[in-house]
Amino acid sequence: MKTRFILLFLIFISFHSLYSQNSQGSPAKEVRIGLFRFDPINFIDDSGLPSGLYPALIQEIAHKSHWKVRYVEGSFNEGLERLQNEEIDLMISVAWSEGRSEIMDYNQESVVELWGQVYTTPGNYLTNIIDLQGQTVGVMERDITGANLIKTAALLGITFKTIEYPSFHDVLRAIERGEVQAGTAPQHYGLRHLSDYNLVGTSILFSPFSIYFATKKGLHDDLLYDIDFCLSEWKQEKDSVYYNQIRDWMSPEGLVKNVIPLWIKLLLVITSLLIIIVSYINLLFGRNLKRRTISIREKESRYRSLVQQLNSIILRLSPDGRVLFVNDFGLSLLHIKKMDILQKNILTLELLPDGLTLESLKQPESLKQLDMVREMKIGGERLVIQWSLNTIGDDEGSLQEILCLGFDITDRVRMEQALKESEEKFTSFMKNIPASAFIMNDKGEHIYANPAAQSHLKKQKEFLLTEISQDEPNFLSKIRESEKKLFTGQSLSEKVEYEIMEKNSESVTRIEANLFPIVQSNGKILIGGIVFDVTEAREIEEQLNQSRKMQAIGELAGGIAHDFNNQLSGIMGYADLLTQGITDPRQEGYAKKLHNGIERASEVTKQLLIFSRKGKKETVSVNMNHLILELIDFLTHSIEKQIAIHFTERTEDSIIQGDPNLIQNALLNISINARDAIKGKGSLYFSTHKIVVDDKMAALQGYSIEKGPYLVVSVEDTGSGMPKEIKEKIFEPFFTTKDMGQGTGMGLAMVYSSMKDHLGNVTVQTTENKGTVFSLYFPCAPSKNKKEAIERISEEVQAQSLQIAIVDDEQMIREFLSLSLLEAGHRVALFEGGKQIIKAFKENHSSFDLVILDMIMPGMSGLETYQLLSEIHPEIPVLLSSGYSPKEELQAILKNTNVIYLQKPYSIGELHSAISSLINKIRSAEDSQGKTQDI
Repeated sequence: MKTRFILLFLIFISFHSLYSQNSQGSPAKEVRIGLFRFDPINFIDDSGLPSGLYPALIQEIAHKSHWKVRYVEGSFNEGLERLQNEEIDLMISVAWSEGRSEIMDYNQESVVELWGQVYTTPGNYLTNIIDLQGQTVGVMERDITGANLIKTAALLGITFKTIEYPSFHDVLRAIERGEVQAGTAPQHYGLRHLSDYNLVGTSILFSPFSIYFATKKGLHDDLLYDIDFCLSEWKQEKDSVYYNQIRDWMSPEGLVKNVIPLWIKLLLVITSLLIIIVSYINLLFGRNLKRRTISIREKESRYRSLVQQLNSIILRLSPDGRVLFVNDFGLSLLHIKKMDILQKNILTLELLPDGLTLESLKQPESLKQLDMVREMKIGGERLVIQWSLNTIGDDEGSLQEILCLGFDITDRVRMEQALKESEEKFTSFMKNIPASAFIMNDKGEHIYANPAAQSHLKKQKEFLLTEISQDEPNFLSKIRESEKKLFTGQSLSEKVEYEIMEKNSESVTRIEANLFPIVQSNGKILIGGIVFDVTEAREIEEQLNQSRKMQAIGELAGGIAHDFNNQLSGIMGYADLLTQGITDPRQEGYAKKLHNGIERASEVTKQLLIFSRKGKKETVSVNMNHLILELIDFLTHSIEKQIAIHFTERTEDSIIQGDPNLIQNALLNISINARDAIKGKGSLYFSTHKIVVDDKMAALQGYSIEKGPYLVVSVEDTGSGMPKEIKEKIFEPFFTTKDMGQGTGMGLAMVYSSMKDHLGNVTVQTTENKGTVFSLYFPCAPSKNKKEAIERISEEVQAQSLQIAIVDDEQMIREFLSLSLLEAGHRVALFEGGKQIIKAFKENHSSFDLVILDMIMPGMSGLETYQLLSEIHPEIPVLLSSGYSPKEELQAILKNTNVIYLQKPYSIGELHSAISSLINKIRSAEDSQGKTQDI
């Protein structure tokens, strides 16, 4: 252990010796230092050498840090400029300021702390900084002492004129010459030179500050480091070089060391004796006065500080209304200069509320403070000031001053206005919203309810008593459960839907309640609710769903009818062929019964096609009154006599565009159902009237119909009515409540389909044991989907032997057509699809005289096939045939004269008749064209 310690000690000694040798061997560093007259801190003595506190400390620092010092003499300002121009490296006696710190770096350890003091000539009594009001004061350029005095006076509302001089020497000389009435300098400098200029120091001491060494920003950090290293080390030892120099230069003895003449010393002694005598007299006779003066000054200081810092306008007025004082906050808020308001009459400045007089200002108790508000425009912005007036009198009660306090209430007025507008918007919105809105607390009390909600309340805080419908007996528990989730934060929104039935009423109302939490600023939770009556909306949804279901069923029915018609076509064709070859009467009877059964099956498919709107429909003008009269005449002779039939109301103009057969069948089906519902004695009423359907009524129809005038045909019976579950299904195909064999279930389905095909609608109103009303809506305007009837032209000439192409995907139909046409003397070519016939036409289209084309085929449809055939051979006669054909396709194709349509299933006779009609139609068109050319 001892050996290790000795080894470490030897290593330390070696490094210390090496460092000392390097330091002694390295060249001295030249440091240029700015020097200005600031005794006893730094100055040039009588022998022309730098002297003072700073030069003494620099000498010690230079010796320790191996500096070679060169002083550059000049004024303080010249020294600062030389530092920035890099003509010197270091500046001494520099106080810190924010502006200087942007261009200079300072050492960390301060050198000495100084006070600023005000000096003046004998006889100019300045005892308080307030006494500088209106005086002329000299300060040194760019000096922190003068800047601190100006800043301190400004905080106290004191103004004076300042004149800048190059040095403190020039400031004191200016006081002596009378150029200024007072001047400021650091205390140590002033006390040293008072006698040189016949000046006296005042009791105005202010703003202690520290002085440092400084370099140009970013340069000579090493010099500042050397300085801080020495100062921090010296300040830790009481008898160090630093404290010895402070005592020599900054103590009272040091202030006059070697430079104060004897007569000045005598003067100082005499002055000191006089001060002691005066102090003793003051101690004996003026202790109370001094204590009172100090108290007054403290109060005055606090008052001034409060007045300047208070965020209110403070005006002091003379009894005649002149402004004696205004605080800085008031000047800033009003954007006004002090010279523009002081000594001006307050009533002419337009600051106080209108209507005030000088007499009312003197008696503020007569004014209502709430009315003391003035609104003005300051800097283009609105400013609202509320004023409060008070008077200040002397001990005898005489008016001395009027105190006006102005409070900026602009933000408060703006917030009150915004709150008022917000409340008005909220109230207006809640008043006009077509829903019930409420706010409820955790006790279940309604603390707010809009008019719509209040109409549903028996009292302000209680809902109207209702009878719960049997469908949802637990809706109250649903609401309570939703409220619990909202209050506990388990949910951000809840929706509850239920049915209620009001007292003494059979109508059921469907309610939808939307609940949500409202979190207040104190953390408490309220529940907001918006309640809608969705009865009508749910009815529309049900009707829309019913319409969609019926549309889907219609599509299914149409597809079934198409496929069934294809099968019936083949069966009917073979039945006809069989009939032609039978000679036995008994077998012929069997064949006819077979044919009749096929026709009855064909009628069922026709009804299905009508329901799916994919059959043929004739569009002509129909007089509904006449049609109903004909129907009534028929019903009178066909239903029970106990049922009275009435045509109660009829409109004068009952003309519509439609298919009379479909309409009459629809009314007949409704009438037959009414007869069955009456079951004995009763009445059946028909009526026609016109209405105009608007947006709301159109929505209620269950599916989209056009707005505009409609003819409404009503059929009302006094029968048994229908329950809700039956009413929902009456338009479905094959649905019937009749016994087996008494109905097909297609009657009302055809009514529904016919009305949709006429761009109208049918509605039902029914009440059990009271009756039912069917209302049929027909557009009064001509239908946009108007079709021309396909006329079957009577056979005029017998078609000669033709080359006929048969295009059908059903093999049985192709074979039946082939046999039938071959027996009639025609030649046939069979094709199972569009691609095959197109290929054959491209090879030799002139070999065909006529084409029998099925419209519905897999792959290439009949329409696509027809279009391609027309491009190859535009004049080729085409007989279109299908179990059904969409209206758009028929409308486009049947405009051509070389096209005719034949509905499946058809007999051999109908086939030959259609072929003859097509040939005659083409010949008639050619004859008409020829006559036109001749003319």
